[in-house]
Amino acid sequence: MKNFIPLLLVAMLFSACNPASRENRPNIIFIMSDDHASKAISAYDTSLINTPNIDRLAENGIRFDRCYCTNAICAPSRAVILTGKYSHMNGIFDNSLSFDGSQQTLPKILREEGYLTAMVGKWHLKSEPTGFDYWFVLPGQGQYYRPDFIGSEGKVTIEGYVTDIITDKGIEFLENKDPDKPFFMMLHHKAPHRSWQPAIRHLDKYENKPFPIPENLQDQYQGKSAAAREQEMSIARHMSLDYDLKMPEELLQRKGTDRELFFGTDWSNLRKRMTDDDYEEWKAYYTRRADAYNALPNDSISIDEWKYRKYMEDYLSCIYTVDENIGRLLKYLEDSGLDENTIVIYTSDQGFFLGEHGWYDKRFMYDEAHRMPLLISVPGLLSGEDRHMITNADFAPTILSLAGIDPPTDMQGASFHEILQGAEPESWRESVYYHYFEYPAVHSVKRHYGVRSEKFKLIHFYYDIDEWELYDLEADSYEMNNLVHDPEFAAVVSEMKNELEGLRVHYQDTMPQKYLPVSPEEISHLAKGIDYTLKFAPSERYPGSPGCLTDGITYPEGEAYSYGDDAWCGFRGDDFVFAIDLGEVMKVSEISVGFLQHQQNWIFPPMEIEFLTSLDGQEYMNITREFCSGLEKNDRAEKIQVRTEYADLETRYIKLKAKNSILPDWHRGAGKPAWLFVDEIAVIH
Repeated sequence: MKNFIPLLLVAMLFSACNPASRENRPNIIFIMSDDHASKAISAYDTSLINTPNIDRLAENGIRFDRCYCTNAICAPSRAVILTGKYSHMNGIFDNSLSFDGSQQTLPKILREEGYLTAMVGKWHLKSEPTGFDYWFVLPGQGQYYRPDFIGSEGKVTIEGYVTDIITDKGIEFLENKDPDKPFFMMLHHKAPHRSWQPAIRHLDKYENKPFPIPENLQDQYQGKSAAAREQEMSIARHMSLDYDLKMPEELLQRKGTDRELFFGTDWSNLRKRMTDDDYEEWKAYYTRRADAYNALPNDSISIDEWKYRKYMEDYLSCIYTVDENIGRLLKYLEDSGLDENTIVIYTSDQGFFLGEHGWYDKRFMYDEAHRMPLLISVPGLLSGEDRHMITNADFAPTILSLAGIDPPTDMQGASFHEILQGAEPESWRESVYYHYFEYPAVHSVKRHYGVRSEKFKLIHFYYDIDEWELYDLEADSYEMNNLVHDPEFAAVVSEMKNELEGLRVHYQDTMPQKYLPVSPEEISHLAKGIDYTLKFAPSERYPGSPGCLTDGITYPEGEAYSYGDDAWCGFRGDDFVFAIDLGEVMKVSEISVGFLQHQQNWIFPPMEIEFLTSLDGQEYMNITREFCSGLEKNDRAEKIQVRTEYADLETRYIKLKAKNSILPDWHRGAGKPAWLFVDEIAVIH
């Protein structure tokens, strides 16, 4: 329940929210961590960790119990917060896209209205930050140890741990700001993002703590859609022993189970970012963990529970340091007197699975990922809780209202500043809309959209399936029992579908065909249907259908698609060497081949492709080389078409040679062989 606010503070907030008033406008600090589940904040739940400094925000403010993201993945959530608009409106559907900084954003509006604006920490939107007087951000995901930062003056590398440094830089901005202007600072932490690398001083903070095992850690997904069964984010089968749990592969005694996944992690890059003493401490700690793994009994439940607890040890150690640094920031505000007129907001870009359904990561609309923590501290505000349905699209209009600025009418979120004034907002929503787009991609969570009301949740999984799920959230808070086919809930399904369609119209997300998979197309060419030979056989996992490289079925260039179907041949480490006999001498004007690029899943196009032709199959002439720039970082899943053209070429025999890549230094599998996926080889008359 929400307590009432002192009359003096009510007056201050109403004054701040009056666009005509520009006196005593509050400072606003927006703190966001990455992948911080509400369950891992003791203001929400005390079963895992104590977070006294984050809890202080609730003790002097409001804890929002029903705050939800609109798209549970990093970059899209950040774009929604900046713009107050859903993903399909701001242009950031998934992590592969670059944010259009020319569009209207929260910091731009605040800056135009006289606020100093700053962005410190994890940006993760590819483009350069805009609308900020000061910015100092991590490139990409950033590093935990001795991280690189990019500012307006270029790139620097700073000794230390990333959470400490981000806080240092935030305080540094506050120390040097113009004292006569109100400020808005976005302080974005990398932690506790995967792979959950703790500060060296807190490596063993939770070592061997007996964390409670989630009731549904061994969820078998009975009654759920194929999306739940086909994901690739389970602790049991997809959490690696080296990259995620940080145990050197050479120290482990193989148990021969499907729980033993290795990414072939090369620790040399990490070593370069540590002092000698820190690295020795790191190595000793995770060697101790490897010894504990070797002593485990060889049964799946014991291994799963052990992996879950080690995951929690590292994840929560990262959060401990976040909480520690929020304490540092709050102390600075108190010592400097800024706390008297500064609103502090704490949230995460989305929730996170902490073993529920057997998972880590986010993406799904199930509550553990869908729900975000949100705590807002306002000077003089009494402690309270609120259960209005809030979304991250509401953050921008609310912050603008708190600053005395009318939110633009094209923002899709709504301001909930009245709640902070102790008032009941008029006609507040009774349901929230969600849409997740990043598939096919890492973790293989299928595209879906849905609606959540107070009592029910309806989800539609689409793209390469068409399945629905309905949950009674009051009777089934863990979302285990899909009721969509239960006759007793037929009326509820109909009602929720109507609500869902209404929200899609309201938020202008009514073009489902825009997000459906690209269908392969049939083409005719000289090699169609002709047998060919391969020097190296494709992987058993991705062999493609017989004859698939000359069957005339191909995907459009540049489009994303599912690489798990029969149209593609996948090669791990081996080069692609293809040969075909056309049966007779023919005139050829072009030869082309398609390759997949999906770097998050270790799939790269070749660095170089050789096209060779011959009249007799003995002497190959007309050797042509084409080059790709496939080792440059690009998160988008897309097809790359490589072709070579000829003038009056006559040939019968054709060879293609494509050299597989070694994963580059910036990739998490650096130094290991990449996957090479090949589509149709077309020979054009």
